[in-house]
Amino acid sequence: MPAELALDFLSVSRLDDPPDASIFSRAIAAAGFGMAEYSPASHDESAGRGGRRRLGVYSLRAARGATTGRLVVARHDRAVLAAMADPAFNVLSRGLDPEDRRTLREGRVALDLRVTSPHPSGGEHLIWATRVLLVLLGLTEGVAMDPATQSCYGRVDLARVASNPGPLAHVVTHAEPWGSDAFWLHTHGVQKFGRPEVEIVGVPRSFEVEGRALLADLAESLARGDQLAAGQEVDLGDVGRLVAVATPTDVDHQAPFGRLRLVDAPAPGEQLGETPSRVLARWVLGDATARADRGDLPGALEIVERALAADPDDGAAQTLKARLLLRAGQLLEALQVGELMELRLPRDWRGPLVIGHALAALGRPPEARNAYTRSIELNPDDGEAFAARAAILDQLGEPREAAADRSRAAYLSV
Repeated sequence: MPAELALDFLSVSRLDDPPDASIFSRAIAAAGFGMAEYSPASHDESAGRGGRRRLGVYSLRAARGATTGRLVVARHDRAVLAAMADPAFNVLSRGLDPEDRRTLREGRVALDLRVTSPHPSGGEHLIWATRVLLVLLGLTEGVAMDPATQSCYGRVDLARVASNPGPLAHVVTHAEPWGSDAFWLHTHGVQKFGRPEVEIVGVPRSFEVEGRALLADLAESLARGDQLAAGQEVDLGDVGRLVAVATPTDVDHQAPFGRLRLVDAPAPGEQLGETPSRVLARWVLGDATARADRGDLPGALEIVERALAADPDDGAAQTLKARLLLRAGQLLEALQVGELMELRLPRDWRGPLVIGHALAALGRPPEARNAYTRSIELNPDDGEAFAARAAILDQLGEPREAAADRSRAAYLSV
């Protein structure tokens, strides 16, 4: 964690005049948020420069902890955001209701809050800052802007943030196009905890939900104090491993503590790529399996179709689809999936394996045996195929061969 962290917020008032100093100070004290001492601007400060006149400054201190704040109140000769071009303003104000948008566009009284915390871990400084801003918006009927997340909040929006004690309430994930059919997903706001922002690129549109969930998990662990640096691996268990890679920032994606891109950890002999495609695919299929285990086969099949939309030749996704169809009693459909796999992925043993399962369920044991044999020839270390062929050989009256397959399956399962 940094020795000290400073964060900036901007509020724009809907009213022509700022709140009376004593009213704001009493409101902060009455809410139990600490103290606020006001110092009116000196003659030189209030003279105005560049169309902006400072009216005064509040010194704030949280009731608990060492977080402090400095609130500068200023009046502008024209709108506070008059210099901002419409495209940038439209992005900044997305999600605001029309009245709040108008306030942000036309308001002339600005209240700049800088929050400083020597202990940013855990987000107590952000909880306090949000509560101070809520008091401020209540007195000014204004709108708050958070430059770190490039977001704006009206009073209702900010109250929603304040009601969520988790760190992710202060982090936003943005999605921008990456090629014709993928996203660049990146966080804004992890820097408020003194940690690097995180991103993933080349995320298929059908994987956006899982990509956002992955970044949310990483962002939350960082906000709660975990460390992550370039070259470090992130172990996600059965889903796989990621590697953090440093990436440059630009003026629209500033990250004072750096920005890290997460990519698949390379297999032995493989070069480092630029996407987390393997991890995301396993994440999606894991969700599908969990849904199926809860008895929701249609929901699981829907998730698998999203995986296949990202990669029609994903053998794991095709195999899971076939297994789900078998569980649903859709035997011919499962057979078609296996046949398609054997055609498009001729070196994947799972194609003939699911063909064998489908043929066995359809009561066609000789053809099922042949399919299992093709699977074993492609992968002689797959115990499932030996066990399945043993059951078929029993049906065909070949007990000696069945026993040999069963013994091989038992050996491979150890």
